[in-house]
Amino acid sequence: MFDKDQSGTIDFPEFCNLWTYIQQWKGVFDRYDTDRSGAIEMSELQTALNDMGYRVSPNFVHLLITRFDTVARRSMKLDSFIQCCVMLRLLTDAFRRRDANQNGVINVSYEDFMCMVIENKT
Repeated sequence: MFDKDQSGTIDFPEFCNLWTYIQQWKGVFDRYDTDRSGAIEMSELQTALNDMGYRVSPNFVHLLITRFDTVARRSMKLDSFIQCCVMLRLLTDAFRRRDANQNGVINVSYEDFMCMVIENKT
């Protein structure tokens, strides 16, 4: 993502961009980690996603927690939170490109759906 010259490594300016990106996400994470536990729980994630403009159900938030909770604590640490948010953003962008009427509904073939997911895998 930050290897802009596609060299397979990141140089110092690319690293600086990565560091800035991580610090911005840490600010978001800290804002929603209201109990200061060092992890985002389900209710905190629901609030964060709503504030970011995602209108998702509690069931979907539970699915995200389950998918990104690597240690079965029913919460996400900072790195998992970043991965989750980046995935949501990439998939939302892919969806919007296919939503010609901007009504929240798309028709995709199975292969197109699979491509959307695989191309946007974090």
